[in-house]
Amino acid sequence: MSRVTTGRRRMSAAQRREQILDVTRSIVLDEGFHEVTPGRIAAGAGVDRSLVYQQFGDLAGLFVALIDREITIAGEGFAAAVAAAADQPERPTFDTVFDGVLAAIDENPSAWRLFLSPPQGAPPELHARLAESTKLVRGFLQDELERLNPDLEDPELTALALHAAGSELLHQHVVNPTAVTADRLRAFIPAATARRSGR
Repeated sequence: MSRVTTGRRRMSAAQRREQILDVTRSIVLDEGFHEVTPGRIAAGAGVDRSLVYQQFGDLAGLFVALIDREITIAGEGFAAAVAAAADQPERPTFDTVFDGVLAAIDENPSAWRLFLSPPQGAPPELHARLAESTKLVRGFLQDELERLNPDLEDPELTALALHAAGSELLHQHVVNPTAVTADRLRAFIPAATARRSGR
């Protein structure tokens, strides 16, 4: 992990908080939650360890703050993708949403990687947020399937299959973006979703 340098520029409390979260995220994604210590965070951010405790209380509080920040980033990306689909009714909804999610991932890959490829030693809060987001996305997929094809035999299982396949494709894009490129996925998704949704 590269050390975050700050020079002599004085940061606001909010900026320092974001910097500490960035350093923590870097350690987590490179090595796992279990490798995070106050000393490593302080060294990476160029601050005293006491500041880490002042900002977050303890490591558990730091992890929750990191998870909440990253899930907010990912959630805003998904919401923007859904909104884009509503603004483009002439285009298949799933294609537009998937394209929007890809764009969100490429804009903030570290945030999405935390959830698409959970690091070792992840705290319960991460798994809880994953369960909540999974339920939300599957619900959206099922609602859209029922709207697009009211005669679809089992929209619940179809939504589950779409979510599982989409999550795995996005996971592969996050961990191996040079092989599973955004352009490759954009070429693949329209035909795949058409088969799954019965279009």
